[in-house]
Amino acid sequence: MMGTPARVLVIEDDDDLRDTLLRYLRGVGMLARGLESAEGLDAELVRQDFDAVVCDVNLPGEDGFSVLARLRSRSAMRIVMLTARGMANDRLHGLGLGADYYLVKPVNLRELEMVLHNLLQRSQEVQGQGTREPDALAADEATAQAPWRYHGTTWLLLSPAGQRVQLSSAEARLVQCLIERPREVVDRATLLAAMGRPGLEAYERNLDVTVSRLRRKAEQASGEKLPIVAVRGEGYSFQGNVRIVL
Repeated sequence: MMGTPARVLVIEDDDDLRDTLLRYLRGVGMLARGLESAEGLDAELVRQDFDAVVCDVNLPGEDGFSVLARLRSRSAMRIVMLTARGMANDRLHGLGLGADYYLVKPVNLRELEMVLHNLLQRSQEVQGQGTREPDALAADEATAQAPWRYHGTTWLLLSPAGQRVQLSSAEARLVQCLIERPREVVDRATLLAAMGRPGLEAYERNLDVTVSRLRRKAEQASGEKLPIVAVRGEGYSFQGNVRIVL
C-alpha cells in the first residue's frame, strides 16, 4: 500500500466489529491497533504515532465528534469517522469538525481500505512538496480547502476558483445526488434513479457517459478536475469539498 506500513488506530466499542476491522487492516499490510473507547487515547498517542484514526461516533464516555475535534486541533493525521448515524446533519457536522471521510455502517471493508490508501497517499504527496516555496504551498492549500459550490435552482456549479460550469438537467440531478452524500460511494441504481432512469439496464452505460462528459465539461470550463471518482462495481463518489448554495 505504501513504502512503509500505515499505522492505523481503530476506536470502536463493538468488540466484534473492532476485531473484524483490525484483522482486515492487518491482513492488507497495515499496522492496526484498537481501542474500545477514547479513555486510553492519549496514552496510546504518547506510546506511538499514527498515520490515521478510524473512529466510531457513538462511543461510551467521550463521543467520536469530541475525539475528532480534539485530534484535529493538534494533529494533521487522517481521520475517518465510522458510524451508524447516516443523517446528513451528522455527516456535515463531522466534516465540519475536520473529518477526512465519513463512512456509514455497515462498512464495506474494501472501501475502508481504499479510503485509507487514498488519504495516506495524498499525505505522502503533500510531504513530498516540502522543498517548494512557502507562498506556493500556501496557495495550493487554499485552493484545496476552497469548496466547489452548487446552485440547485440554476443548475450552476462553481469551481473553488469561482469558474462557472453550467449543467444540463441530467448532470444537475447526478451532481445533486452525489453532493448530498459527500465522500460516500453512491451506488449506480441510486444515481440512475436520481437521473429519472431507474432500473433500466440500457441506461447503465449512459451513466458512465454522463459522468465522463461532466468531468470533461468542468475541466474545460474551470481548468480544474471535478473530484467525482468511480468505485469499480459499486458507483461514484464526490471526493472534494462542496457546498450547496440555495
